[in-house]
Amino acid sequence: MPSHRATSATSTASTASAASAAPVWRVCVTRDEPADGPLGAALRARAFAPVACPVLVEAPPEDTPALAQAAGQLARYDWIVCASARAVQAVTRARGRTWPPQARTAAVGAATARAIAQAGVREPVVTAPADGADALWTVLRDAAAWSGVHALVLTTDCGRRLLADRLREAGALVDEVEAYRMAPRQAAAIARDWTAAAPDAVVIASPRVAATLTEAVGTEALTALRCVVAIGATTAAALTHLGVPCVTAAVADFAAAADTLTAARAGVRR
Repeated sequence: MPSHRATSATSTASTASAASAAPVWRVCVTRDEPADGPLGAALRARAFAPVACPVLVEAPPEDTPALAQAAGQLARYDWIVCASARAVQAVTRARGRTWPPQARTAAVGAATARAIAQAGVREPVVTAPADGADALWTVLRDAAAWSGVHALVLTTDCGRRLLADRLREAGALVDEVEAYRMAPRQAAAIARDWTAAAPDAVVIASPRVAATLTEAVGTEALTALRCVVAIGATTAAALTHLGVPCVTAAVADFAAAADTLTAARAGVRR
């Protein structure tokens, strides 16, 4: 009887063969990530050619002592709430060691939950079936009796404050600590990289990236692409407001964004 492994290998080979027959799209990676970063890897796995045009770049928080103090005292918090994998990684760097294994944590999105587990937390990470802060709060709201609970909420300079606000309204004692900032590059540098990239498509992961990129390269440069993929409903709404048609990934992660591009490419071929 054929083995499951053989069946999987045949399926993988068929997928790879189909992908190799598809036109090679150059997909602009607007996030600040290395050449072997997660979005680029997801794109290459689906036979796209990722091309770099970072729009925002990661920078230290305004108050680095506050981050260092919170990072060194994670064990004193009843809950730690994280909105991004970058925030988790910034805390780990500031801490210089793994997180307390028994920490109670909550994460916006699967990538953030994975980052928390990689940081050393052994307790299950609270997440929501859907992505976004609103979805996480619907789960967190009933996860604890929040009155008097000491919670650390890791933020960024451009992030929403919804989770911190909701926790305070529920009676929690909330410390908000900026883990990192995302600083926009100069418009001329973005435009230069965009021209060099000559993309067929782009993946955009936040409203701020959408606005900064559109200002740098113009709406026409985006509407001329074969596909614009938005990660998250708020990003899609921002692009729509800017006059840029887009498709939204089914889930707010890089694999889903790459899958969305694959479907768009298949539609173009038909």
